[in-house]
Parts: sequence; C-alpha cells; structure tokens
Amino acid sequence: MGVDDLEFPILGTFPNGSLEIAAAPTNLTVNTSIGLKQGYYDGLRIVDSRGKWFRVLAARKLHGVGRFNGYNIFFNQRIRVALDIEDEHRNADLEEVRRMVLADFEAWDGWKSRGDFDLLVKRVKGARNIPGLIKVLATMVR
Repeated sequence: MGVDDLEFPILGTFPNGSLEIAAAPTNLTVNTSIGLKQGYYDGLRIVDSRGKWFRVLAARKLHGVGRFNGYNIFFNQRIRVALDIEDEHRNADLEEVRRMVLADFEAWDGWKSRGDFDLLVKRVKGARNIPGLIKVLATMVR
C-alpha cells in the first residue's frame, strides 16, 4: 500500500506528538536525504480525510527533486521518497484527533505566535467530523 491509497489532505502524527498536514501526496513524499537518514518517517501515523488510520512501515529514496538532482550548496539533497504504508483497519475518533491537535498547539509556542491562533483553535474545536477537522488544518496551516 502506498500514498495513492490515502485520501488527501492527511494529518500525520509523529511519536513525539507533533503533527504535520499534507495537502497532496507531494507534500508527504518530498523530503531531504538527511531527513530520510535521520528517520523522519519512523513511527509516522496518518489519518486521512476518510478518517482512517495508517502507519508508515518504511520509506526509501526514489530520486532527487529539482535542479542539480536536488542538491543544494550544503550537499543536502531534496528527494522524492516511496512510502510503504499499512492500513491499521480502524477509524479515527474525532475527539481523539482533536485532542492530539490541541495538545500540539499547547506544546509548540510557534502556534500561539500566529495572528489567527484563536480562530484556528475555534475552528478545530468546532469541526464536526474528521474530514472537516483536517480541512480546517489544511486550509489554515501552510
């Protein structure tokens, strides 16, 4: 199973509790060679827009992305990765996902520095389902 089996946008949850939104497959599968080597995808769990849980089992480099085969002046390379994904065969619970999002808002001070932070929190709290919650994050978080 791969990223084509996911319904985008998706919410990625990392073992440390931090979150990432990916509006499209490219946002999830472009990284750096250093990020891949340092285990960026290790333990990544995904809730897609259907409200299904997935887990990334493995990530591997496909090719460089961009000019000069993706290399920059620091010899780090932007790459496209292939992800092996496992369906966890369970649906996400809206309150569980909402708690994870709000916990990430509390854990990282950068969220509070947004001029529209209160509106973002209000919209997250007001989401009626997983697709709506993910859509709020995808449109307000870039």
